[in-house]
Amino acid sequence: MTRHDRAGSQLAILKVWYRQELVLLFREPVAVFFSLAFPLVIYLFIGVPYAEELIPDTQIKFIDMMFPSLIGTVAANLLLMGLPIYVAELRARQVDKRYRALPLSGLHFGVAIILAMLTLTIVAAAFIVAIVGLRHGLRPEVASPQFILLNLGFIAFLCGVGFCLGTLPFGTRTINALTAAVFFITFFGSGAAAPLDALPKVVQNILEWNPLKIWFDALVAVYTNSPFPEGGAWKIAVTLILSLVLVLIGLKNWRRTE
Repeated sequence: MTRHDRAGSQLAILKVWYRQELVLLFREPVAVFFSLAFPLVIYLFIGVPYAEELIPDTQIKFIDMMFPSLIGTVAANLLLMGLPIYVAELRARQVDKRYRALPLSGLHFGVAIILAMLTLTIVAAAFIVAIVGLRHGLRPEVASPQFILLNLGFIAFLCGVGFCLGTLPFGTRTINALTAAVFFITFFGSGAAAPLDALPKVVQNILEWNPLKIWFDALVAVYTNSPFPEGGAWKIAVTLILSLVLVLIGLKNWRRTE
């Protein structure tokens, strides 16, 4: 078999496995509903009442400031909570061990799970884009290479963190509680749900290192064509390095269960 044939065979296996994981994922209607409902609740109760109001001293609408965070919230919700919980449940049912008994690479298993979760992320994000676009319109920056690359980098960061959380040597209930705590603390500490100006200065300084705030601030700046946050580039680089370290830890945890 030539290298080209082997590559085609590996791709065919991945496609089959991906379809299987996607079907299994969409058989969890509660998870699918929550992934759509949470950002919609934020949009309805926070975004809609002030959507068309202009930010003081600018021509930027409130919804323009909120839109990147809504998209980011969809990704964070699914990849910081959904992905690790799904991986933990597979481990609890020893599905991962049964898959390893097959003459297939564990890499296919992991990639298929992440691709299935990313598909759900794209569907949920597209839903938000359609609603905001139809009701309020989108800025041309939504199609800019910088905005798209920044979103892809954010998703890569979340995948690394979510994978690591899902491979921690804890039970499913503990993983559920841990991921919920990580998501909600970082989300509400990002300023996406409510301004952080009223918090004590010490707390605000700590939250400047909140990964979600770092990424959300950068996404908002690029989407609204505003000045990029001071130190934002190297802070983003730090989060990506952290994500890579967490991936390595996750792979180590994964191999321990083999």
